[in-house]
Amino acid sequence: MDVNVVGNGLVVNPGKAWVDREVYALLSDGLLLPQGYIKQMFLEHRVHSGTMALNAHHVLKPNQRLRLEGGVEEELPTATKRPEMLSTEQAEVDLLYEDDHMLIANKPAHLLVHAGTGEDLDTLDDRVVWHFVGRGIHREVRHVHRLDRDTSGAVLYATHAYSARALDQMLADRQIHRKYLALVRGRLNPPSGVVDLPIGRDRHVSGRYRVSSTGKPAVTHYDTLAVRTVGNDAVSLVQCELTTGRTHQIRVHLSAMGCPVLGDRLYGGGNGVGLVRWETGHALHAQDLYFLHPYTKQEVMVHAPLPENFSEAAVELKLDTYIESD
Repeated sequence: MDVNVVGNGLVVNPGKAWVDREVYALLSDGLLLPQGYIKQMFLEHRVHSGTMALNAHHVLKPNQRLRLEGGVEEELPTATKRPEMLSTEQAEVDLLYEDDHMLIANKPAHLLVHAGTGEDLDTLDDRVVWHFVGRGIHREVRHVHRLDRDTSGAVLYATHAYSARALDQMLADRQIHRKYLALVRGRLNPPSGVVDLPIGRDRHVSGRYRVSSTGKPAVTHYDTLAVRTVGNDAVSLVQCELTTGRTHQIRVHLSAMGCPVLGDRLYGGGNGVGLVRWETGHALHAQDLYFLHPYTKQEVMVHAPLPENFSEAAVELKLDTYIESD
């Protein structure tokens, strides 16, 4: 299956494997679009034959059969956030991957993914929008998942409405994999394992979450890569992989095990250990993001370089040899 953005449309040339299958199946099984969204597409007559199809620009029906020489074209919805809605021109975005359907940005620490209030004038979302505006493209873009303000690393974006639905479904089906690196206080016991503890809001502290029997299921896999003794304390380099994606999940789970992330004052991480200081932010980085592309079925894998303060701390602790090179 060949899927391309052409002008204001998504053009799909299904190939031999889809001959005699219904258009609806192509949208559902091939493009991973949800049923309700597909229904709306047909109601709005947004699905029609492309330039290679049986009858050029003929509106297609859900049960219409695909032919070898045929193609399908779907109109892309208009962007919801126009450049004139942005208050100022944004800084450049650090790209780790980009194609017609998605991009992966390397988010610096201390930057929100999306605006929380009207006072948030610079976000990663805005920088991504400006990335397209600079090329004269006004397309709907949306983050598929988020990182906390002070967590750095890879963030996946869908760059049109159809890939957004496909990637959302993949995330829900746990087909998008994310690995994080963290520097934590103390030693995890056991050094590797799975934390399966539900997480809910802390009713006593605004913006804080906690392990709670009434919370939502949350599962974190962790592996201690190395430990260094620092005075009467210790610092561990830990790799975490998410099965679920609850707010503050890694931070809450590691803190619940008695090993909060360095610099994470909200969950007990303080401002560092010994000579290793973390005066702002915290030592958590979304390093690896990988999945099968929803259209090409080829693996997409990115490795986000560590921010400078994380790298410096790793060198200071002689932990850099345990970190995969960029």
